[in-house]
Amino acid sequence: MNSAFSTWRSAIQNDTFRKHLVLTLILLIACAIAAPPIFRFVEIRKGIVLSDPVLDVLQPAEVSLYIFGLLYLFIIIGLIGILQSPTLLVVGLKAYLLITLFRFITLLLVPLDAPPGLLLLKDPLVDKLFYQQPITKDLFFSGHTGILALFMFLLWNKGVWRWVYATGTLMIGILLLIQHAHYTLDVLVAPAFAWLAVKLAMKIKPVRESAP
Repeated sequence: MNSAFSTWRSAIQNDTFRKHLVLTLILLIACAIAAPPIFRFVEIRKGIVLSDPVLDVLQPAEVSLYIFGLLYLFIIIGLIGILQSPTLLVVGLKAYLLITLFRFITLLLVPLDAPPGLLLLKDPLVDKLFYQQPITKDLFFSGHTGILALFMFLLWNKGVWRWVYATGTLMIGILLLIQHAHYTLDVLVAPAFAWLAVKLAMKIKPVRESAP
């Protein structure tokens, strides 16, 4: 605890670190403001229905409780882990910013209609903050799968934690398909975008000497 406190105190005193942290937080707030109109546009736009052999054999089932219970548990545990390192936290925030931007771009460029049999996800947090109406077309790619994949790559050098988050990513992806909330393609490509986001974020680390 004392070591983490000392690391944070040193980081906060570093001008470069503070600038990276503040700028990243400002851009994340801007993304949060931009999200609702983007989702509304995506929802009213005509899209295409993909052929999906995996969904064809899966009977839709309501598993929102399991999806968000696991998702928020993994996020909380992951945040506790990366909070020990100021640099890793800022890299994580930058990676989340990048994957959010990637998702905005892919949502706008890849118009999809909801998969057959889709059951609405019931997120107790995000629904209240960002969605003023049911959203079914925020599909390519899966943000829920992507965020756990972010933690997997952020914690890649932390021994067993990479496998914990690889398992969590797989579990969330499977549950999303059972819910028919995404196409299989949405889930499969999410880790690739997460990997790219983390790789790019690591190239602009705020304090080189305290790299993860």
